[in-house]
Amino acid sequence: MKTNHLLFLITLTLFISCQQEDTSTPIQQEDFTENWKKATPNEIFKNPENGFSISKKAIREAMELPNVTNIRFVLEVHNENLQIRVVGADQNGNTTKGVLATPISLQKEVTKLFEEKTIQYETATLSKSVASHILQPEDAKTFISRWQKQFKNKALEDVVAYDDVRIEYFSMPAAIGQQMLQSNSENINLVWGVNAKGKFTTVFLPELDENQKLLKKESPMYEYSKPCPPTCAD
Repeated sequence: MKTNHLLFLITLTLFISCQQEDTSTPIQQEDFTENWKKATPNEIFKNPENGFSISKKAIREAMELPNVTNIRFVLEVHNENLQIRVVGADQNGNTTKGVLATPISLQKEVTKLFEEKTIQYETATLSKSVASHILQPEDAKTFISRWQKQFKNKALEDVVAYDDVRIEYFSMPAAIGQQMLQSNSENINLVWGVNAKGKFTTVFLPELDENQKLLKKESPMYEYSKPCPPTCAD
């Protein structure tokens, strides 16, 4: 009887511990989001070519949510460092816990984008939802150049917000995630840009191949200009 009682107490303690851990995680993540809202953009981004490497594993985990409709790239700040959490979301607003992307410098990739001969990505065979988010290299150059200029002029506050409300995340259709998983790159690079509306956006670049080449027809670039706010339904 004593042994059974001891096993019961151990099991109960572990259960309570797990419950406490699970309930604390969303609160902690919420704090990280609040930190981002209060951060000074130029100090957090530090360098205009700083970005993130997003593993295919992170995208796959986001896609594992039942009835997933979108993948979100959530902006957070922890210990004064910007971080991106990749989460899956369904139409009811349920989300996965998410995976943190790896912060990296993408200066080499950005330099290659401007140096290499421009190609044109073919979109005729893609679905309309996927094709509409393919970013042609010339547009990628324009977006990134605008971001670099805004960064240099220390004019990011209005760019990263709508009506003084800081952008919390970028949402991408699950169909784009599926397309990304088919690329030859092991990871997807995320660097920042400013779109035609003059607002902060994501620019997804492929990895450099073994020949240090960036632009490849089988590994297109993507952009999604539907941030929350103002579009938080997705």
